[in-house]
Amino acid sequence: MPADLGNGYDAAIMPRILRLLAALLLIFLILAVWFWWNRPTRVDMAGYVPADSLVYFESNSLIDVATAITNTDAWQKLAARVPGGLPQQHNDWRSWFLKVTGLGSTPSVIATRAQVAFVLLDLTATENGDALEFKSTAALVIETHTSQSRVKPTVEKVLNDFAARAYRQPRFERINLEGSEFLRWSAPDAHRQIVATVEGSVVIIGNDENAVSACLATRHGQRPSLLHRPELEEMRSQLHAANALAFGHVSGQSAARLLSVLAPIVFGHLSQEEQFQKLISQGGSRLIGNVGWSARSAKGGIEDSYHIAVKPELMARLRPAFNVTQTNFEGGWQFLPADVYSVSSYNIREPATAWDVMNATVSSQLDVVSAVMFVTTFKALLAPYGIDEPDQFLKAIKPDTLTVRLNQQSDRALLITGIASPDTLRQFVSRRFGANPKTEQIAENELILSPGEEFAASFAGDYFLLGPPDDVRKSLNARANKSNLPGSSERLDSLSHYFERPSSASVVTFSQDGERVRSMLYSLAAIRGTDATQSRDAIDAAVDGLPDAVTETNLGEAGIERRTKSAFGQFGLMASLLAPRRSQP
Repeated sequence: MPADLGNGYDAAIMPRILRLLAALLLIFLILAVWFWWNRPTRVDMAGYVPADSLVYFESNSLIDVATAITNTDAWQKLAARVPGGLPQQHNDWRSWFLKVTGLGSTPSVIATRAQVAFVLLDLTATENGDALEFKSTAALVIETHTSQSRVKPTVEKVLNDFAARAYRQPRFERINLEGSEFLRWSAPDAHRQIVATVEGSVVIIGNDENAVSACLATRHGQRPSLLHRPELEEMRSQLHAANALAFGHVSGQSAARLLSVLAPIVFGHLSQEEQFQKLISQGGSRLIGNVGWSARSAKGGIEDSYHIAVKPELMARLRPAFNVTQTNFEGGWQFLPADVYSVSSYNIREPATAWDVMNATVSSQLDVVSAVMFVTTFKALLAPYGIDEPDQFLKAIKPDTLTVRLNQQSDRALLITGIASPDTLRQFVSRRFGANPKTEQIAENELILSPGEEFAASFAGDYFLLGPPDDVRKSLNARANKSNLPGSSERLDSLSHYFERPSSASVVTFSQDGERVRSMLYSLAAIRGTDATQSRDAIDAAVDGLPDAVTETNLGEAGIERRTKSAFGQFGLMASLLAPRRSQP
């Protein structure tokens, strides 16, 4: 080709290439600006909920929670045992792409972008014969970071499917309240309902119109919110909420109120009296402050951390009395059967001193009537063990003390403790069991039965056992037959899997976690519309090999600290609460 023709061809093609490159660059810039404009920007979910909420929970990344759960050892082990399988979390790049661009199915985009908050706005208890019925007002707020036109059809479909499974034949209505459209699904008995509204990118779901309206009014600025509340920010800092999978908060005032409402569960019929509830509420507000919770991944499971704020002057008096020893698996552990359900190890060096200081410290903050009530309540906590004079009893025992439930159905615990004063303990047994109680011989030890055989006691070497007769018998036989926990290395490894030594905890509790795991699996299957009970045997076989949950409780610098490591943590309970409960036919 002649040179002049080649030069003409190049001169003609170059502008086209430049225009194409400019067009591609412009498209790239437009896409970049569009992605930047539509990228999800984290908000503070506390700004969406009323300031007077009783309980507040938040999670700033559902995808992080899902990833943490699906990466647990329990999930990996159990995924194939559930009908239809359990979802696995894969492809972090795809999740990032969906989150940043919003290009994908609406449910997937919402899942990667969503921030959520749950609030309990009210809780009341009413008597129904001999039982108590609790009624709550609660709402779930979801910031989807996605347009209303995309979100609303998806939310309506999801809730419609959920209501159909939970209520069988729900009644659906669209209602208008104060200029906003509410969606309502009601059970045939009209006692339960799901109410929802979508406004912009925010979805609010509640168990009645009042819950949804309260959060909507807060979003509109018509009600004060929890945003920038000092007590909330302080608890977030205390529990490092910025790096947690989820966070929860209860103010000191709300904690006292909840305590008074829930008191009947702990203290029985007496606590249903209005005066008692008032004392509990007033006393609680003087003793405890804010309560917080956070969750994060830990050692193949989930770690739940709790903090109960206590006034500094109270902590200054309490902490010196709670000197701790180290948890070991010797001593009283020799009496534990290998299949023990739960055991709490109390590592307080001087139990009697700690008891006296705690009573004196609490009493110093209350009026006379409240102080007497609280001290009586403390004593009542030991009543299930048959201990009616804690002061004398605690002086007669050593720090090596365990409380044990041999099986999940046990309504009373077994006490195993080292003996400091044999004479004092024998006087206790004589006073509680009578001068000539019925006895049995279990191996080389004598089992002493109380009148009516409600309690049994035994002096076994350097240890004293007190509790239900069958439990004492089983414990004595476990040691005699060498079928105890320390003799089973596999069971001991399972029990101590999450336990990290040395530990400075005042109390360490080990508990089988199988039932909680099963409940979560069945709940997740129910949410997905399948029945996991069909694979009960396969699930049970896998669950039985999971590590026990471990809870450590201690007095920190600013309050009571409690840390639990388990298969799924509180997320398991939350899944159970979300599962549909079918109406009775």
